[in-house]
Amino acid sequence: LPLVDVEIAFPVGSLHDPVGCEGLAQLTGHLIRYGPRGMSQERFEDLLASLGARLSVEVSMRSTRVRATVLRRNLERLLALMARVVWQPAFRAGDFAKLKRCARASLLARLDDDQTLGALRFRSALFRDHPYGRSLSGSRASLARIDREQVCAFYGCHLAEAAFVVGIAGDVTADGARASVAEHFPSPPQWPKSGLSVPPTRTRRGRHVVIVDKPERAQTQLFIGTLGARTRDRDLFPLIVSNNAFGGTFSGPLMQEVRAVRGWSYGAYSRLLHSQRRDAWYMWTAPAAEYSADCAALQLGLLEEWIDGGVKRAQLAFAKRYLINSHCFDRDTPSKRLEARLDVEVLNIPRRYFDEHDQLVAAVTKRQADDAMRARISARDLCIVVVATASDVAASFEQLPGVNSLEIVPFDAS
Repeated sequence: LPLVDVEIAFPVGSLHDPVGCEGLAQLTGHLIRYGPRGMSQERFEDLLASLGARLSVEVSMRSTRVRATVLRRNLERLLALMARVVWQPAFRAGDFAKLKRCARASLLARLDDDQTLGALRFRSALFRDHPYGRSLSGSRASLARIDREQVCAFYGCHLAEAAFVVGIAGDVTADGARASVAEHFPSPPQWPKSGLSVPPTRTRRGRHVVIVDKPERAQTQLFIGTLGARTRDRDLFPLIVSNNAFGGTFSGPLMQEVRAVRGWSYGAYSRLLHSQRRDAWYMWTAPAAEYSADCAALQLGLLEEWIDGGVKRAQLAFAKRYLINSHCFDRDTPSKRLEARLDVEVLNIPRRYFDEHDQLVAAVTKRQADDAMRARISARDLCIVVVATASDVAASFEQLPGVNSLEIVPFDAS
């Protein structure tokens, strides 16, 4: 196809937000998207359309990425425009005011999304005052503290003269891409040898229930989890395989027992996250309010069985085949391969995770999967978060085995 993907990636994300100003990195990235100096936003959008291009800015915990796709014949013009967007952003006062209104509206809209509310409150309960527990998009209070001058200062400190990586994929040669980048983009400073220092995450001992109290909830959102893995954990691939066998597919015991046998939730999955420090492992279901506590008790029992008994050999073999066969969908386009390659550079993910993925999965033994899961996943130390009407479920959740505390928070609390 006569298309080219371009990505400029910075090792700067929401982890760089000052305490009390959560959302600053995301606001900065989104304001960059409004276009360069000397060009109105309307003119900028018209120019992108005329080039057959689309452009977006994505901010995560650890990176800011400016992504674009363009028709091959217009690549040079797009690169010149991207250089202006990134290193000569307009940062107009009117655009900032509009962006803040959109950000506040997004926070209000989030109150209607029970699954998002549950996910955010789960991370807050699990990580508490650790940076991993902070919201990428901030809160009403933190957004109110951020002004345009802070955005300009954040950009100047963390992005304007920072190291960056450029990736290009698609209908272009390597030599041509290098020449084009050298012509249009500034020379980046040396890549930092060590990234932002993040303190270790710590396990919260015991079982703790948080009820996000929302009126008239016939259906609930239920999150149960604990700390998971680090990106460079030697047990990462055994954990990936074991988790996939437990709750990563429709045939896993979590989905089968919750949905197929009892019909309590349409979806029932477990997810293993990993980052520089140990990130979260959690189960997610969405049972009716009348079955919510029973569903939580069932999941706790399944978790204990998984840890005590280990993964069955048939489940392990199926999980490995599934991960290997489905991996092609993670690399079937140039843009996906580019994304993986930039993860290696920006997030310090070992390249062999991508180049040798299938071999790493295939090499996992039952003993490795069981030992890794027992070493990392705790059935005793769990955060249980449910979005529900508290008066309907509080008593039954308080009676779950091993509960150390129960907290009720309003759904619209900051």
